[in-house]
Amino acid sequence: MMRRLVQAGVITVPAASSAIRIHAGQVMMAQSTRDLPQGVRDALGDSPEVRAMHETGKAGAGMSDAPKHHVLPREHREWFERRGFKGAMDIDQFCVRMEKADHQAIHGGGDWRLGRMWPGEWNRMIMQALREAEADLGRRLTRNDVLNLVAQRMKFYAVPVNFTPGRKR
Repeated sequence: MMRRLVQAGVITVPAASSAIRIHAGQVMMAQSTRDLPQGVRDALGDSPEVRAMHETGKAGAGMSDAPKHHVLPREHREWFERRGFKGAMDIDQFCVRMEKADHQAIHGGGDWRLGRMWPGEWNRMIMQALREAEADLGRRLTRNDVLNLVAQRMKFYAVPVNFTPGRKR
């Protein structure tokens, strides 16, 4: 239908394109599983704009908390558990809030898979430093050894040392 109207010169290609984008956006918003509560909908009235609204969390409203960075890499949880990071002292207790850009930067950018190839990427750098320290000492690091070494790296990378609990696995 749109093609015939464009070919006949009834509407322009940009107008048709805009109409398709608007319709697609309305369809996507109408399919939201988080519709506004009925009381809110009643108060705002019935209009296409109100029907397209949906409830969001803090992130959807642009107010999300800064991301939490695990200073002890989660993918090496078992390694840390063997060095005493269990229970009340598990690695989820050693997180810091960082601005999103700073968090991405220490992980080598927005794509963590590519970032892990960078030698200075946080998780890669920390694990290399910890393994080298164990090799130099000729023994397994203690929990305090790990924390001291990580604190040095945090200071060097200007990572805040205000720990906050993170999400468990």
